[in-house]
Amino acid sequence: MELEVMESKKGTKVVTATNLHVALGLPNHHYGMNIRRWLRDIFEFQEGIRRPEMMRDFARRPRPDQPVDDYYLTLELAKLICLRTTSREKMRLARNLDAMSNHGQMNLFMSAMAA
Repeated sequence: MELEVMESKKGTKVVTATNLHVALGLPNHHYGMNIRRWLRDIFEFQEGIRRPEMMRDFARRPRPDQPVDDYYLTLELAKLICLRTTSREKMRLARNLDAMSNHGQMNLFMSAMAA
């Protein structure tokens, strides 16, 4: 399954946590445990090492008819989550997220070319 990238009114590109979980091929019964770990863990963002912050890196997605909580995740956080999972799809998804966040330009190899 492919990731569905959405764009907010302010232009922020996001993916949903449930969509990311399915695209990574992770078991459905681990969703609750995984989302708690993802939102409380420490990641290396572009501006430094820190925990994800509400309304900066993620936001709650209102879905009153669904039994599980869902979240909007920024592309940067989604990429960092992908790289930390045990999924076989992690590299492909991380590269796609990186390209989408950089307007189609691959950023993963920029530092290697400059050196």
